[in-house]
Amino acid sequence: MSEGQNGSPQFGLRFEDMSEEELEHYRQFWQEPEPQAGEPGYRLPEQDAVRARTRMATGLSFTLLLFGVLLALICMIAGNELLALTCGVVVLAGLGLLIAVRRRLFPSLRVHGQGPLRKNKKAKWFWLPHSLVIAGILCAIASFTIIPELDAGKDPIVLRTHVLMLNEITMLCLLTAALLYGLLSLAIYTPEDNDDSLVRPTDYAQQQLQRDIDRNKRRDDDFYDSSWITGKDR
Repeated sequence: MSEGQNGSPQFGLRFEDMSEEELEHYRQFWQEPEPQAGEPGYRLPEQDAVRARTRMATGLSFTLLLFGVLLALICMIAGNELLALTCGVVVLAGLGLLIAVRRRLFPSLRVHGQGPLRKNKKAKWFWLPHSLVIAGILCAIASFTIIPELDAGKDPIVLRTHVLMLNEITMLCLLTAALLYGLLSLAIYTPEDNDDSLVRPTDYAQQQLQRDIDRNKRRDDDFYDSSWITGKDR
């Protein structure tokens, strides 16, 4: 406790009243040290540039994919099936680039010395929504191309019924695939956190204590957790 200008007691320390030595002494309580090589959170100097290039390439390839899909749909609605098939080349190019970017197949999208990403073993479950998307696209194409040819000369009500049925199947497949994409992404890519689990391992407390001890040994600090001050997880 220190005295204010009017003689009233003043609690705590103010930044403007602290000397350089005091600031340096208390800095560790509000400023986290930069992680060193090999520690969690450490990033190579070129890693930010690689991540920026990856985000840009992902956006461009996804835009190309959607552009091809829109062109193909417009051509099918206009009744030009040949041009719609030609737009499929753009769709395949965008899809191939998107997969290549996500797999980091281009050297410019990887940190020096890093190889392509290994595929997650659980990612095979994504083939289920993939198949639904493919089925939905095939139904949409059939409703504009095959059904009018098969029902040519028949009652227009029958043609309209078949087209509406395939369109509804298309929407059902796409909506189900979207839900499955979200559920699978949460199940596969959410990091495991025993703090939120209903049933913890019987030795969870010992494991957590050992992890904390190992972490503080690497950082060479006094095992004091200042996250309640800084608001950051150490």
